[in-house]
Amino acid sequence: MEIMTHVPGTIVELAVSGMTCTGCSSSIEQALTALPGVRSASVDHTTGRAVVLLEGGVSAEDFAFDADAAIHDAGYTLEGAAARPERAGGGGCGGGGACGCGGAEAKAPEPVQAVASEGDGCCGGGGCC
Repeated sequence: MEIMTHVPGTIVELAVSGMTCTGCSSSIEQALTALPGVRSASVDHTTGRAVVLLEGGVSAEDFAFDADAAIHDAGYTLEGAAARPERAGGGGCGGGGACGCGGAEAKAPEPVQAVASEGDGCCGGGGCC
């Protein structure tokens, strides 16, 4: 029987300009999650922030280059990126799922919440409309 262990990844926070609606957030989230080595991504157009959790062993620098291209192709601009190591959750299994969390501790901490705003139906830019 093979025991699965959770390899901590890297959390990358991205500053993205040009988003004006939830459609914009969705377009960027889809573009980011399609990149190799991405475990999860959460995007908020109101703050212009994306939080991405990379698999263990994935280079944050290489990811940033790929993310820049993917975000540009979606019609937006990557303004900056900052990376930090993922912390294992307190107690529990640290994200491996052995404690019954199903690996939930491995998800990006404090996911950003999209907030509906007036005019959410039309973005006036980007590739979402």
